[in-house]
Amino acid sequence: MAIRVGLIGFGLSGRIFHAPFVLNDAEMELAYVCSSKPDEVKATLFDWSAPDAVVLPSAEAVFQADDVDLVVITTPNKLHFDQAKQALEHGKHVLLEKPSVTSVEEIEALCILAKQKGLVFCVYQNRRFDGDFQRLQALIAGGELGELKQLESRFDRFRPAPQVRWREEPGVGAGIFWDLGPHLLDQALCLLGTPDWIQASIDILREGGKTADTFEMELGYGDKRVRLGHSSFEAGDMRRFNARFTKGSWQCLGLDPQEDALRAGQMPWESEFPSKASEQSNQRFVAQASNQIEKVEEDPTQGSYAAFYGQLRDAILYKKEAPVPMKDACELVYGLCLAEASAKSGQRLSWNYVASI
Repeated sequence: MAIRVGLIGFGLSGRIFHAPFVLNDAEMELAYVCSSKPDEVKATLFDWSAPDAVVLPSAEAVFQADDVDLVVITTPNKLHFDQAKQALEHGKHVLLEKPSVTSVEEIEALCILAKQKGLVFCVYQNRRFDGDFQRLQALIAGGELGELKQLESRFDRFRPAPQVRWREEPGVGAGIFWDLGPHLLDQALCLLGTPDWIQASIDILREGGKTADTFEMELGYGDKRVRLGHSSFEAGDMRRFNARFTKGSWQCLGLDPQEDALRAGQMPWESEFPSKASEQSNQRFVAQASNQIEKVEEDPTQGSYAAFYGQLRDAILYKKEAPVPMKDACELVYGLCLAEASAKSGQRLSWNYVASI
């Protein structure tokens, strides 16, 4: 039996990161889309050979629909808690875009409600399914470069002037820290678990900026250090990862191509997806017995956001683990809030989260 999906919002997130992967999965059906622009939605769905989805003007109508199994929420951050809570109360499984919410109390409340209802509640941390991140996971697990000691993970862009969009207007979860910080911190926690401490700076550096456009986070893990950050002034190649081990290092330049291919109109069901995007450049540097360093060019690892949706499908249909466990979602929100507190105080803060779910 297909999972019938109600998609709330058809902006960049709903149109690029969600609708294509619902349509791509043979065990899912896009039943409803909530949008204030029905003509645009219908035209897009027609182009994708999916004209049967019903476009509704209100999220509440989707929550109340008897034939919806999963609600995917891609609205502005300030709406996330109330909409996810309503969907769960109506007995729907929920996939919630990041950042899920901006307080530990809210994320724990949603997780507790989902458990009480026996429903899947998952946050969309799709960057766990980037090829570069999965390659880094394999290097750490395989040990061919020894033990990881330092990791730099960045998500830089060249956007030196503010843009007119809700993410850059003051409000709940606005600004680049709450946009990209969840990706970077979630990956670090997924790789290495709970850190000992965090220290952060979150700043507005662009002229006329109203929300944070630059941030840096450092995490302490015993004898390991992790640095995460974003700049809006990087006009050159972005060094996505620089991982330093006891027997060498690994570097990745550029972004996983899936997003750019989707933005270019290439769909995940096309055979060459994601070819309409620039490939990443990966290098491995391996220490030799002669104290020489061997440089090895690597073919990029292929990521798969479709695999995220496949795992979510299996969690709903076959009672398997969701792609992002609820405890991970809670700890991530705690860490983001702790980073904000560190930035405000200028101090290194201990990581003391104890989940109550």
